[in-house]
Amino acid sequence: MAESYEDRLEAFKRFAERTLEDHRFPHIGEFYKRCVEEDNPVFAAAHELTERTFYRAPRVTSLNNLDIAMLGLPMDVSAPYHGGQKFAPNALREASYTHGPIHERWHTIPFEMCRLGDFGNVSFERPHDTAQTVEDIYQAICEIDDAGVVPFSVGGVHTVSHPILKALGRKEPLGLIHIDAHADTMTGEMQGEELSDGAVFRNAVLDQGIDPSRTVQIGIRGFASNYWDFSYDSGMKVITMDDFDERGLQQVIAEVHETIGSGPCYLTVDSDGIDANYMPGTQLPEPFGFTSREVRNLIRGFRGLDIVGADIVELCPLVDVRGTSANLMAALGFEILCLLAEARQKRTGKTEKTYW
Repeated sequence: MAESYEDRLEAFKRFAERTLEDHRFPHIGEFYKRCVEEDNPVFAAAHELTERTFYRAPRVTSLNNLDIAMLGLPMDVSAPYHGGQKFAPNALREASYTHGPIHERWHTIPFEMCRLGDFGNVSFERPHDTAQTVEDIYQAICEIDDAGVVPFSVGGVHTVSHPILKALGRKEPLGLIHIDAHADTMTGEMQGEELSDGAVFRNAVLDQGIDPSRTVQIGIRGFASNYWDFSYDSGMKVITMDDFDERGLQQVIAEVHETIGSGPCYLTVDSDGIDANYMPGTQLPEPFGFTSREVRNLIRGFRGLDIVGADIVELCPLVDVRGTSANLMAALGFEILCLLAEARQKRTGKTEKTYW
């Protein structure tokens, strides 16, 4: 006998009464119930929050009992065109409230996999001194790495990646996945400075932070393309934006996995890798770049790699438009956070929960 409309309506009413505690994915329901019982801020309305942290993670001052430390690197000394990137960590904290805590496709919950914390911003001894600022970042990341904690950093100019990689690569050079419009491997000085945005990954190679044979640079394009001979000479795989268009997303992802292999690697995402239409809030906007969906899908394609750290850099709130760029970078940041949590869980064989 055909189901009557009244019967169907009763079923619809039951569906309408379903709460998050009774989610169709039980692990999501259990997480929601835990958040309610602990009265933590994960599902609280944004206007009710009293503290601004990355993705509503707890603020931490100690690395004890921590798996992933999210931290700000408010550096804009060494910016070749204009500053303002020092405001990015706090802008991303603000924008991150509307992203997470559950991955929309994979349904993974980083807070249920690892102990996460917002470790605050690194304090710089002399913020207008490039060499000292680079040293401050190096020491901060050494401390995090020595504690067995994974760093997820928000810059700041791209110069921040050099001391991070130098610190993380002390035992062995890392593989590198680098999304950017610029390869940042210029030789010589840039505006009288060797520690610059233009030579980040040349310096990281020379300091044995990364292995160029396990380095992939993706999205390269623009007026500076003739400055990157070091990338080619040292054996890095350079995938220009034209290459990406010709090969397609899936082939590029396959090339990344083949180049990186099973060893530890680092992921860095420069905001100008994304087309300026989607990313106005960056130091050097470049046309003909990734769409927001393309870069998201590219990052998702790195799932399964042993990513031991990551950063997102060059967000410049001073030239952003209605927070568009901060919102996009926060969304990409949550994708990266999920990758870091999965990689950490797989690497250690342990599942830990975040508590507030």
